[in-house]
Amino acid sequence: MFDCVERARRDAGFEVWPTPRIRDYSSWLREHHLRRQVRDPSALRVLNDVEERELWRLTVQGSRFGEGFLEPAGAAAAARAARRTMVDYGIPTAALAAHATEESQALAEWIRAFDARCRALGCVRGDELLQDHGTAPEPIAWIESPAWRPVARRWLERHGGLRLLPAAELSSSGALLAAPNPNAELAAIADWARSGLQSSPNFRAWICVPEFGARRDELRDAFDAALAPQRLSLHAAAGAAAYALAGGTPLSEFAPVRIALDTLNLARGVVPFDRFSALLRAAQFQASGADAGGAMRLDIGLRSRAPSELPLAEWLALAERVARELELPPIDTLVRLRDALAALDRLQGAQPLSRWVPQWVAAFEKGPWVHRHRWSSGEFQSAERLRELLSALASADRLFGNLTRQAAERLLTAAARDTQFQPQTGIPPIWVSGEYADPWLRYDALWIAGLSEDRWPAHADPNPMLPIALQRQYGVAGATAQSQLQIAEELQQCWRSRAPQVVFSCAKPDGSGASLPSPLLPAGLAPLRLEAAAPQPHWLHGLRDAPPLESIVDELAPPFAEPERTRGVASLREQSRCAFRGFSHTRLRSDELARPTPGFSPQERGQLVHDALERIWSTLRDSARLEALEPAARARLLDSSVAGAIAAIGAARDPGERWRMREHRRTRDLLERWLEVERRREAFSVERLEQSRMLARHAGVDFECRVDRVDRLLDGARVLIDYKTGSGNADWRGERPDNPQLPIYAQLFAQRLVAVAYGLVNAADPGFLAESERNAVFGPQQRRSKLEGLASFDDLLGVWSARIERLAAEFAAGHAQVAPTLQACSSCHLQGLCRIPANRDE
Repeated sequence: MFDCVERARRDAGFEVWPTPRIRDYSSWLREHHLRRQVRDPSALRVLNDVEERELWRLTVQGSRFGEGFLEPAGAAAAARAARRTMVDYGIPTAALAAHATEESQALAEWIRAFDARCRALGCVRGDELLQDHGTAPEPIAWIESPAWRPVARRWLERHGGLRLLPAAELSSSGALLAAPNPNAELAAIADWARSGLQSSPNFRAWICVPEFGARRDELRDAFDAALAPQRLSLHAAAGAAAYALAGGTPLSEFAPVRIALDTLNLARGVVPFDRFSALLRAAQFQASGADAGGAMRLDIGLRSRAPSELPLAEWLALAERVARELELPPIDTLVRLRDALAALDRLQGAQPLSRWVPQWVAAFEKGPWVHRHRWSSGEFQSAERLRELLSALASADRLFGNLTRQAAERLLTAAARDTQFQPQTGIPPIWVSGEYADPWLRYDALWIAGLSEDRWPAHADPNPMLPIALQRQYGVAGATAQSQLQIAEELQQCWRSRAPQVVFSCAKPDGSGASLPSPLLPAGLAPLRLEAAAPQPHWLHGLRDAPPLESIVDELAPPFAEPERTRGVASLREQSRCAFRGFSHTRLRSDELARPTPGFSPQERGQLVHDALERIWSTLRDSARLEALEPAARARLLDSSVAGAIAAIGAARDPGERWRMREHRRTRDLLERWLEVERRREAFSVERLEQSRMLARHAGVDFECRVDRVDRLLDGARVLIDYKTGSGNADWRGERPDNPQLPIYAQLFAQRLVAVAYGLVNAADPGFLAESERNAVFGPQQRRSKLEGLASFDDLLGVWSARIERLAAEFAAGHAQVAPTLQACSSCHLQGLCRIPANRDE
């Protein structure tokens, strides 16, 4: 409306004019009540929204009817809405007694209790202010609309002075669009708005997309694609858009408010790693790109050293220790979080909100708001709105009393979530509303969506707390099908008088075909003819329409050379599965980010088993000692070995005592079963354990190896064992083996080698999976393997050597083609780089 006045004055040739006083009805009532309080100190204070919402919750929660509610806030919101309806329609509280339903009885009791609390606090509800105005305190004008409720309308008709009646002529043109699905409807609306702006720079339109709150992201995507394509770019600044979404969003969703509330909430209690990681990397804490890079490097370092959760103070201490280990420069986020935590810890115990609020503001300004000089206008406005909310809370000590820190922060979080906010960004030419309503002003065009036969007129929506008969008696809008029909007819009349062009549309919610428009719509609407609108997602539509590009296939990286280093046998394993995967894993270091898990991770459990078995066989050394071991001695050996392994892993990442105890029992039981498997083997002695590392050189490249174990049989033959703690299969076979680990290890111990095997140390089916030229090497049931059709193990070693040399030569030459084996993609996270379809059949 301000914009409308401004345009009218400019069109009339004015350069300066008095700023008009335009108010919504509730704000005008509050404004004059505040003036009355200045003149009369005995005038009651008006409850603000936060106070009124909380007072209703306390009233409901403290009543006999509220004892069984799981969520008293929902019942309180319903009671508050019902009381507002009673005031708007002049329904006396005594009228509830004539309708003795459980809901009406509860509402009557809650109203009495709420009013009693208000009197005790010396406060008055905002909806009671009209009763104090006998006459208008100043000359006013008001705009006629179906939106006025009876009590307000009667008062305005008696005391309101000039009634402004919008132009009554009907629109000269009307059109109808029946879209195949809701996304196509949104795309058509956005294209229509763009066409209007292209046809006239002064084009102004009002668009109604009912209940767009649930589809806000889809609507924004459609309108950005048509009216603000710069927002879809990764490089261009977002800039201003030619449209605005009315109604706002919860204040808690704006970045400065969200990070402030997160800082408060995470400063107490136990914090999961994911939330601390997000706080550590939050842009609001970073002073520069270098700071952001340091925070990300610290985050990566923490992932392999951190437990799954810690209190914030302990997170900060751990992060500072890891930063020193990694020799990182000071991390700005850690400094800011410590300052914020210190500010919050200055106040303890139960305190009034007027004391909590200054502590919160001090913590915000030392922590997440320290770089507020970089904020955008919208971010500044959201932070100022939060300050206003904090001021309202600080003035409500009499209502809330003394609160613990947790209760006070919970109240602030709920208030920010329930407060709708929309930054002021100027008046765009396209205004999008989520409610069927009278647009009040004149526009060049209107578009009203969602007018299908099953949605227009709207279904009856009575207030659940008020008896239906009472709502019918007092004519509550929307309570009956008849009232919804009357509202729909009045709104259609208003729409057609607000613009020379009005477009109505509908769509099937499930996209099952064209929806039938409501029969209530005006007769003779012309079908809307638009070019086919781009369906969502818009990036996919653009990709399909993109011109063909020349493709250059480059599958050869520079040759492997110093100072590059391999990643041991893992480099050849990944190269065998897919050359691109081998290149990315070793030379691009494209590792998947670790994520701390509760307790020990699968990798740590595997390491525990390896370490404990190494300790056990360092003591036993051969099968004879295992056979002679008494049960008590075996129990002591298992306990000490497992305890030592857990202590070694806990030095790097300690998940806590509870998890250490649990893992000790699990690993001890697992290894006790495994020793029974080992006892059934042919007699052996342990020649080599995994303490030392070796180098395997293939195609001129060194690959570091760590062989778990090499045993000697009684005749001097060798057996090579690699432990696996999961299930296993013979993945070392074939021209491109999924895991060439055993063939590589075999080359290092080829002399008199007769078998290689995975030792499957698992709870489900412990045993050996072997490639062997002899029977019974790993127990009476084990048989000689097929050796890939070769006559002896020595022949197989020769074949393995040639395969490994070929793989190593491809790796050294830089082969990086995307050519995965059959199962390789199922265990790979690099699809974003290689772009191979997840489904090979597509």
